[in-house]
Amino acid sequence: MMHKGFMALALAVMLPACGASSAAEGDQLAQRVQALEDEKAVREVLVQYGEYLDARDYASYAALFAQDGVWSGGFGTFTGPAAIEKMLVENMGAQEPGFINKDNFHLNTTMVVNVDGDTATARSRYLFMTRSPEDRPVVALAGRYEDQLVRENGAWKIKARKSHGVIPYRDGNVPPPAQRPAVLDETPNQGSR
Repeated sequence: MMHKGFMALALAVMLPACGASSAAEGDQLAQRVQALEDEKAVREVLVQYGEYLDARDYASYAALFAQDGVWSGGFGTFTGPAAIEKMLVENMGAQEPGFINKDNFHLNTTMVVNVDGDTATARSRYLFMTRSPEDRPVVALAGRYEDQLVRENGAWKIKARKSHGVIPYRDGNVPPPAQRPAVLDETPNQGSR
């Protein structure tokens, strides 16, 4: 987020160039700039979600959630960063020192963000890529996210995330088959990323 003093200076320089002649126009411009900064910050949270999970950086991943933020998936429902981080470590193992993920990654696309003051909603698509036996990237899962976010202590945080499996389609109300490995899958009640 841009520092308020810098934003005021930028507006003072831009207003004469834009032909803005009133305080109301200056206020409108400041609101538009803030809305763009907020949208950018929300998009960064959504991208960091996949990056931190891929890096097995569970502390940074959990810190993306609001104090009462909810993670819900195949391992259950967990509220707050401490509970989310603990769930990841218990179910996926602690991060190894020097870990570099060479086996899979998330690709997040088509993000649509709507900011309304200190709350926001977002929807996006994901592809979960894995390494094939031939050492090539293959799409393992495809789906969509629906997010609710909140500004908490000046930073955007995830309030709740819903993940919907598209390919393969999965009904989020049906538990995963017993033979599936314990991984964070992309659908509710089957793991959520």
